[in-house]
Amino acid sequence: MKITVIISAHKKRREMEFVLAGYAAQTRPADEIIVSQDGEFPEIAEAVANSRHLGLPLIHLTQEHRGFGKCRALNKAILQATGDLLLFTDGDCVPRDDFVETYLRLSRPGTFLAGGSHISVPEQYHQAHDLRQHILDQKLFDYAFLSAIPGFDKSRNRLLRNPRLQRFYDFLSPRNAFSGANSCAWRIDVLKVGGFDESMAYGGEDLNMGLRLNNIGVRGVRARHSIVSLHLDHGRGYYDAALHQANQAWNREVRAKGIVYPRASPIRPHELMGQAADRHR
Repeated sequence: MKITVIISAHKKRREMEFVLAGYAAQTRPADEIIVSQDGEFPEIAEAVANSRHLGLPLIHLTQEHRGFGKCRALNKAILQATGDLLLFTDGDCVPRDDFVETYLRLSRPGTFLAGGSHISVPEQYHQAHDLRQHILDQKLFDYAFLSAIPGFDKSRNRLLRNPRLQRFYDFLSPRNAFSGANSCAWRIDVLKVGGFDESMAYGGEDLNMGLRLNNIGVRGVRARHSIVSLHLDHGRGYYDAALHQANQAWNREVRAKGIVYPRASPIRPHELMGQAADRHR
């Protein structure tokens, strides 16, 4: 089984280099890593070039930046991806060494997996320190190390290594919600729902994907304690409350009416499903 990691990116070079170091440390490497950039800013190309020595199976895609373009960038990557499983994450989310392996181990037909909410490394800290060695040796994922960072406030239970304890806490905190920073779905299911809705701005656009997967019978499975990544925290000057409210209204309609297809997407499910089925035979 092949797994493609799709990393949405914009223009953060330093953070992207830390993220790619995380994928170099995986116990089960990804078969394909697509860095899909909204824009053509040189910082991401520099990060990819600076990480070539890690030997990762990297593909770098770009597009013209026209406002919030994350969904367009993700759809572009989906169309190029060759993995049976598509693991979606962001260019500021550093995976623990068992990230890919755990997604592969827990994935089941008829479901998508959501690793869920952020464990954030405070911006002041990650901007002042080169984290690459601590990522490669996994010290960055030790609770004792993280808890000494001013501003870090997550529970020790979010960094468990014991699979039984992880699943126990997952069971206590179920949530059927797709997270664009830490979720995985079967490519054939993503094609069935037409990918991401490119008409949506920031805020709930990833939840929309999960709702439409639900509407074709694909169940979301929460794995927030089993699947661990660290978010390199930052400000959110791009947040627009009115656009977020519009997204929420559309998501309520998608849920209530059982809507499957996005309002705007280049992915044509009926044209692509045959190609996907042939690829996976």
